[in-house]
Amino acid sequence: MPAPLHRIQLQWQGGVALDLEWTKGRGTTTSLAETADDIVYLEAEADPDNATISGIPPICYRSDTPSLFECLQLRENTDYFVDITLPISRDLAEREVESHSGWPFGERLARVFLPDPPRRWRTNDKGHLIVSGTLRLRNHAGILDLRTRYGGGRRFEVVCQKIGYLDEFRTLLDRVADELAELLLQYDSPVSAGFSINDVSSANESGLLFQLRHVMAPENLPSSIEEILGRFSVKLLARHSFIDLEDVEEPDIETLATELDITELQPGGPLRRFFGGYTPRRIPVQEQSETADTPENRYIKYFLEEVLLLSTRLRDRLNIAGKHASSREAGAWVEQIDDLLSNRHWKKVGPFRQFPSNSQVLQKGRGYRDILRFDLSLRMGLELPWKRAEELAEGTYGDLRPVNELYEYWCFFVLRKTLLELCLKEQPNKGTLIQTSPDGLKVSLRKGRRSKTSYIYKETPDTKIEVNLFYNRRFSRPNKPLTSWLGSYTANFDPDYSIEIIKMQTGSVQRHWLHFDAKYRLDRADFDKIFADEQKELLNDDRDESEYDQELRRVHKREDLFKMHTYRDGILGSRGAYVLFPGDDDVMFLNGKQQNLFVRHPSAFGGAPSIKYPSVGAFSLSPGTEVGQQANLSAFIREVFESLATSNSYVEETASF
Repeated sequence: MPAPLHRIQLQWQGGVALDLEWTKGRGTTTSLAETADDIVYLEAEADPDNATISGIPPICYRSDTPSLFECLQLRENTDYFVDITLPISRDLAEREVESHSGWPFGERLARVFLPDPPRRWRTNDKGHLIVSGTLRLRNHAGILDLRTRYGGGRRFEVVCQKIGYLDEFRTLLDRVADELAELLLQYDSPVSAGFSINDVSSANESGLLFQLRHVMAPENLPSSIEEILGRFSVKLLARHSFIDLEDVEEPDIETLATELDITELQPGGPLRRFFGGYTPRRIPVQEQSETADTPENRYIKYFLEEVLLLSTRLRDRLNIAGKHASSREAGAWVEQIDDLLSNRHWKKVGPFRQFPSNSQVLQKGRGYRDILRFDLSLRMGLELPWKRAEELAEGTYGDLRPVNELYEYWCFFVLRKTLLELCLKEQPNKGTLIQTSPDGLKVSLRKGRRSKTSYIYKETPDTKIEVNLFYNRRFSRPNKPLTSWLGSYTANFDPDYSIEIIKMQTGSVQRHWLHFDAKYRLDRADFDKIFADEQKELLNDDRDESEYDQELRRVHKREDLFKMHTYRDGILGSRGAYVLFPGDDDVMFLNGKQQNLFVRHPSAFGGAPSIKYPSVGAFSLSPGTEVGQQANLSAFIREVFESLATSNSYVEETASF
C-alpha cells in the first residue's frame, strides 16, 4: 500500500510551481525513498479517513504503477486546496481568468477547478504570482491534466474509491476486447473473413491502443508465442536422388519401378534376376529432412514483425502527443516483441508470401490458432466495428477512465455467455447486435440503441420458449390501448439489460421480463448498508440533523434498491429486477445479514420460498473472479426459465380484471 500523503509541492523550470493539499485531515513533514524529480516537498497524512485506511489515500505516489496509469494519484469525490505559482503579472492573470474557463489550466478543468477571487492572490519574493483556488473532484475517475498554459504542471490519476480499481480497469479492458473478438469470430470464420495483408498502421491511435493492449496482455500473444516456440511446427522434406549401387542402403522401390532409366543398365551384376539379366549402375533413393521454414511459421513471424512495427509507430506518436504513460506502455511492447523475435527458431524461417488459409496447423495447432485469432481481432478491431470502442480507448489516456461503462459492457457479455450456455441455440438472424455492412461486420452495442440477441431455450411439439437479451431497451408508456401487457404504465424506463422470455403454446403467448442494472461503484459494504435496520440508522444519526436530511440520506443509500422496485413494478410483465455489482460472494442468500435476493411471496419470510420470483436483489459479478459468480447467476436464471416453462399461466397482474 502506498504511503498516504496530505500535501505535495511540485516545481518546474520557468518559475511554475504547484502546491496541492487535502482540505481535511492533518499533515506532517515526510519524505519518500523514491519520487519524481519535480516533487520538492511532501507531508504525510496524520489523520487518515476510512477510504485511506482501505487503501485509497487522498494523495499518493506509486513508483510501481502500471504504465497505463499515472504515478501521482488523487481520489474522486475529494476536495483539495491549490496554490499555483505563475511567472506572469497580476494584470495579465486577471484578464486571462475572465476570458478562459479553467484558467490557468485547460478548459476541461472548468468544472473541477475554482480559482479564488483575485483579491486573495499574492506574490512571492521572486515577484511571481500565486493563484489560489479549490479543486473539487466529484465522480471523475481518470486523468486530471494540471499542466498550465505557461509551462510546467503534471498529469494526475484520479482514482475511483474502490479497492482493486487499477487491476480491475486493466482486466475490464482485456475482457471487453476479448469478448468483442470472440463475438466477431463466431459470426465470421477464418475462411470467410476475407483475409488480406494490408497496412493497418494508419488506423487511429486510440483504436490501435485499445486493440494492442488486449493482444499484448501476458496471457495472450506473449503466452501463445512461448507455446509455439516450445512446440515449433516443422515439416518433413522428401528428396529423390540417384546414387551408385554400392552406396545404396535403402532403395526407393516405388520410384525405381516408375523412373528406371534403361541407359543405366549393364549386363550381369547382383540384380540381374530382377531386371532380365541386367543390373542398374545407379538406383533412386529418398532422403528426408526436417524444416521449420513452413507457411505457418512464416505467417507467425510476419505477424510479430507487423505488431512490432505498429507498436513502434504508436509509441513514437503517443510520445510526440505528450501521452507519456501510454507511450511507455507501447515501448514495453516493442521491447517484448523484439525479445521474442530474437529467438533462434526464427532465423530458419523465410519471408512471408502467402497466407495458408486452409492450414490445419494454423486453425487447430496450440498457439498457432490463438495468433490467428489475435490477428483477426486486430484487423477487424482496427475497423472499430464497435462504435463506442474509439471513445473508450480515448478514455484510457484522455480525461476520463470509463471504468463504470466498461463494467456495464462486460456484464452484457457475461449475460450473453450465460444464455448461450443455458439455451439450445442462438438465432443470429433475429438479433440486432451483429450487423452486416459494406465494410464488414459491425457490433451495435451502445447506449440509446436497442441491441438484441435471440435464443431458443426449449422447443417441443407443444411448447416453444424464445429468449431475447436486450441492451439498454427502453420501455415507454403506450399512447393507445393495448390488449397485452407491454411497456410501462407510468414513465419511460431503460434498464441496462433486459431478458425477455416468450412462452408460446397452442393458442397462447406469454411474455415475461427480467431486468439487470450494472453498478460498478457499489461494493459489498455499500450493499449491506442498503438493508441496514432503519432503527439502528436513526440511533446512529447525528441528532442535529433534520428529519428531512435523515430521510434524504436514507433514500440516497437505498436508491439502487428502490430503482429495482421501480423496474419490477413499473415495467409491465416484469418478474424481477437485480443489481450486478463487483462483490466477492458467489452464493444466493435468501435470509440473514448477507441476504441478496428478496422474493415477493409470504413463504419467503421463512427463508425458503418455493420459487425465486417475482423478486428484487443483487448478484456479485467481479472481473477476474467471475467464474463461480456467473454459475450462481446462471443457476438463478435457469430456475426462472424452468419454472415459467413448466407452470401454468402467470396471473399476477390480471387481478380482478
